[in-house]
Amino acid sequence: MKKTNIIIFLVIILVIVAIFGYAMWDANKSLNELGSANTQIEQEENNKTNVVSANTVNGNEVATNETQINPTTGDANEGTTINYVGKWYISEEAYRNSETIDELMDRREDNEITNTEFENQMQSEINTNIVELDVERYFQNTIKFDFTVISPAPTQREGHLDDIEVTLEENTGTFTYTDNWGTSGNGTITLNDDNSITLRLETTSAAQGALWGVEGIYTFSYRIGD
Repeated sequence: MKKTNIIIFLVIILVIVAIFGYAMWDANKSLNELGSANTQIEQEENNKTNVVSANTVNGNEVATNETQINPTTGDANEGTTINYVGKWYISEEAYRNSETIDELMDRREDNEITNTEFENQMQSEINTNIVELDVERYFQNTIKFDFTVISPAPTQREGHLDDIEVTLEENTGTFTYTDNWGTSGNGTITLNDDNSITLRLETTSAAQGALWGVEGIYTFSYRIGD
């Protein structure tokens, strides 16, 4: 074989080896990239699972990790927040008592029990501490709520505040109010570290003829979400 032909043959062999080697290298690179991508996807799925697990609500816990939408601007705010929206009572027992009283009042209106029977049952311990805080909205340091306190039987007078909106600073906000009896006062609402809410109401000007009022210090620890 001529020397020139041998050189050409060797060059062809080298080219074939180089092409084959590059193809093997490229295939390995693609497999490695695919493996890395799958690992990242699995990690993201695990993270999502962990977030869902962390946000599971047990009993009366109200912590949640979610995106909230500002009802005024429509802006999104991501991060861990406390979902304060709902009806609050000073305890679970107070909530159960309130439900029982509502049932008794419905039965009286439907003539299933007499007024005397109703008043006798209302004189029991179920008719104590009947107060309710209804948080309608909580977003970015602003809270809006209604408040109701009912006097014992047989009068069952109701004092309430409606549509109170407060801007909070370090989880505390102050406001002025006029209740449904015409009595005015100063109020403070505090979102406590233990996920309870304290409401302080102090009369500054009592209305003539007012038969009930909202003044007092109330701490709400039991929430029924909407």
